[in-house]
Amino acid sequence: MIDAYFDEFEPHANMLRRGNRMARERMCILYDLSAKYKALVVGTSNKSEIYAGYCTQYGDSACAFEPFAHLYKTEVWQMAKILNIPLEIINKTPTADLWEGQTDENEMGISYQLLDEILYFILDEKLGKHLLLGKGFSEGDIDLVLQKIEKSRFKRCMPLTL
Repeated sequence: MIDAYFDEFEPHANMLRRGNRMARERMCILYDLSAKYKALVVGTSNKSEIYAGYCTQYGDSACAFEPFAHLYKTEVWQMAKILNIPLEIINKTPTADLWEGQTDENEMGISYQLLDEILYFILDEKLGKHLLLGKGFSEGDIDLVLQKIEKSRFKRCMPLTL
């Protein structure tokens, strides 16, 4: 479905556009199946992805409920170990599987470990940039995370109604 659309109408579209279309098409299929089985679509996003804006609006961010939204990615990994999820699943490189070689951390430009540490101090401890610098984080990493939070704010809000 994705290739047919882009081959016919947008053959020069970049991977980001293609990936976003794949995420949205995947969600359309899940919603159709949820109607068929009279079920709800469960979200898989975690707090790290949500605040970094690492999701496709109306794609992987579309769901009836988000059971992991309050957990950082590193906490999801910790929980998976407690639940005895197989290590090959826990240790798998995080990826949306939208194209060959694509990984979350490469795309975001930061590891989940570092992202989660900075997010924790910003969101939970309410520390500003000056205090984060005092904790040893680089200005570049702090700015990257702050920019991600700000640029993705719209993804964390319901659309406005007039």
